[in-house]
Amino acid sequence: MIECQACSHGGSGCLPNVPIFQNLDTDQIARVQSLIRQRTLSNGEVLFREGDSSNRLIIVRSGTLKLVRYGSDGQQFLLETLFPGDFYGGDQLFSESHCRETGIAGEDMGICTIASSDIRILMLSDPHIGLRVMTYLNSKLDQYRLQVEMLSTKSVDKRIAMFLLERVRRTGGVTVSLSQEEIGNAIHLTKETVNRKLSRMQENGLLSVAGKRRVLLLDIPSLELLASE
Repeated sequence: MIECQACSHGGSGCLPNVPIFQNLDTDQIARVQSLIRQRTLSNGEVLFREGDSSNRLIIVRSGTLKLVRYGSDGQQFLLETLFPGDFYGGDQLFSESHCRETGIAGEDMGICTIASSDIRILMLSDPHIGLRVMTYLNSKLDQYRLQVEMLSTKSVDKRIAMFLLERVRRTGGVTVSLSQEEIGNAIHLTKETVNRKLSRMQENGLLSVAGKRRVLLLDIPSLELLASE
């Protein structure tokens, strides 16, 4: 773990991309920057495992971080993918806790970390930062509620449409960079079912499947209609 070069040289680093640190003034940014440490990971490298002690805030600077759990048979279930600007550990800032998931680099990636104890001191000294943490955690609760709604939806087409739309909403683009197996694991469908449904949606002009890890949404209004049925 090394000091972030962008931060140590006075640059903004990853902070402008992190919701809880956006719109801070110069002094506030400097305080946060002094606490950040930087690390890089290779595709497939495990950052933390379920049950590990959680005592830091992990910010995704570049690449993606997959949060997974394993069934009793060893099958991997994708719970969430964190993108640049997302962070892990926010729900464990207020007490010592343990990781509830395993974090795996979805590609070569960079992270920045801040000790939870340092974040707590910042929140107590600056209510603005504390409010942003609360707001972000509330948005995460909304995401979890949506995930529960998706998994309880009996219509497979609707479930897939909801998942794809939520992904592009979070990334701000129109492309979902996940394999069909990862999509299936996230919403409890087999790879074969996802493949069949995506092929039908492609035939209907709703999306385009390009390669093993790229789904391009072509007709978002129609997908939104499908997701609301």
